[in-house]
Amino acid sequence: MSTPLSRLRAFAANLTVLLIGIVTAALLLEVALRVHNPFQARIKGDRIVLTANARGHYRYAATLPGLDREITISSNALGFRGPNPPARFAEHLTLVAIGGSTTRCALQPDDKTWTAHLGRLLGRSFRDVWINNAGLDGHSTFGHRVLLEDCIVRLHPKVALFLVGVNDVVAGANNERDAENIRGPLRLGSLKAPLRSLCAHSEAAAMILDLYRSAVAQWGGLGYHPVDLAALGEYQATPEQERAHREAFAGPDRLADYAERLERLIEDARAAAIEPVFVTQPLLVGRGMDDVTGRNLATIAVVRHGNGKMLWGVLEAYNDVTRRVCRENGVLLIDLARDMPKSSRYFADFMHFNNDGTALVAEWIDRSLCPHLARRYPTYVTDPCPGSALLHDRAGDARRPPDGAEP
Repeated sequence: MSTPLSRLRAFAANLTVLLIGIVTAALLLEVALRVHNPFQARIKGDRIVLTANARGHYRYAATLPGLDREITISSNALGFRGPNPPARFAEHLTLVAIGGSTTRCALQPDDKTWTAHLGRLLGRSFRDVWINNAGLDGHSTFGHRVLLEDCIVRLHPKVALFLVGVNDVVAGANNERDAENIRGPLRLGSLKAPLRSLCAHSEAAAMILDLYRSAVAQWGGLGYHPVDLAALGEYQATPEQERAHREAFAGPDRLADYAERLERLIEDARAAAIEPVFVTQPLLVGRGMDDVTGRNLATIAVVRHGNGKMLWGVLEAYNDVTRRVCRENGVLLIDLARDMPKSSRYFADFMHFNNDGTALVAEWIDRSLCPHLARRYPTYVTDPCPGSALLHDRAGDARRPPDGAEP
């Protein structure tokens, strides 16, 4: 018959074996990820790790509306999407687009990203145009600054296009997130601080945090997932729920930190003689009626306890900060969030564009960017910038109501 002491010893022995197993598994995972990390490039220590000269062919199990069933995604010698840098780089009109998944366009093949479309559009009016897509899934302004400092400044393009806002919605406190980028001591300021500070040292810690952020983005309605608007329910939120949702994702401190990060991006780019241009992030949902399904995009349920109005209200708070910072710093702002029609004709889900959407995004950006580049870089101009009649034909009556209008 076992005694309390023998049971305690058995428990201690089992616990020791369990802890040894966990530590061993963690070490094996760390070693495996250091040998080969199958996940996309990310911040590692104080630098960006990019996969150069890669090529992948993907085939969807079922045809997704507005998307190709089979696509090829490749990266060039820089680890970006687009052509390799030209031999006489400084003699070209060079642009790099920086952003998250809505810039990278992982749902599109190489020739159907909005950056590829934009390059062809700019080629109508300028000679020697070179544009690359440096979008990285999940990257916010935290990652953009590391990418700018580590890769873009060294490349020295003439223009850096930043499509920003949406991934900052799920980013955490400024000082804790910076700990992921700079190797330093373990931080204990919050429940997530230790894991964040470990990310600069550990592939496994970084993977766990990436998975966590992916889950948060999905919960907030901002992840990759196909949506059927016609099948979604309605959610009528109370004013208290709307205020709580906004405070959770777009409180004053978070917006102030976001503004500071935008200003640092502007300062860093200009210090390297790179012209920053910012683009606001659109969403399918928020207000108005979808012209395809007839659904109310404000009351449609986009998360378990939320609707399109709540999701759009949070993102617009960040877009408003982008608008203000650009205005105060004399930076060109392309307000895609206001220009892009809220129509399921152009979106694969609530946030990501389908093939028609990437083409329309390029047209809206070209409308503002082309005349700006013509003024700034007149020696590259070959023909006047075309008018925007094509835009109105494509957008039709799907433009969203003006600010303040009822859905």
